[in-house]
Amino acid sequence: MTPIFDNGHGGIIAGIYQTPGKRSPNWDRGVLFEGSFNRWVVNRLIEKLDRAGLTYYHASPELTDVSLNERVKRANEIHQKDKKVYFISIHANAGGGVGIEGFTSPGQTRSDEICEKFLVNLKKDFEGVQKLRSDLSDGDHDKEEKFQVLTKTNCSAILLECGFMDNPIDYEKLWSEDYLEKLVDSLFETIVELQKI
Repeated sequence: MTPIFDNGHGGIIAGIYQTPGKRSPNWDRGVLFEGSFNRWVVNRLIEKLDRAGLTYYHASPELTDVSLNERVKRANEIHQKDKKVYFISIHANAGGGVGIEGFTSPGQTRSDEICEKFLVNLKKDFEGVQKLRSDLSDGDHDKEEKFQVLTKTNCSAILLECGFMDNPIDYEKLWSEDYLEKLVDSLFETIVELQKI
């Protein structure tokens, strides 16, 4: 299976962040812009996949904030041509919590199987480093929400929240090069596993 990457929210153009809100408080390291963090993760994954000669798609490569409707439209156009794809939207969370969490649409679908692979690997790789926030009520670790990128995409779709930018503990982790490397390595391992399916 081949990933369709989505780095949620806009980046920075000429020093101006392209998305209202979606940022940390201005703590010791400065403001962490979610759209920038999301691109750090996706861009590093793309580099690793390029170096490994593996395929991928990118639904939101621009620095502008691509709308949800447009991201879904692009994913569905890719899926129309390549049925062996899944959509993976990368984010930093807000709300004051701590930890990593994954989301799929309500109900049991192929998306749940894909998300579970990512979350199980993240739980293993981040043991003692970061908490995995899970909902085990239906037998797997993901949480379920009616996010547009999860319910309107025709392919399997997951959304990963990689830590809470408005919690000082996670804020430090999201800025950390070690944390970022560990995150990208774990996601890359799962992407490689899924490429063999």
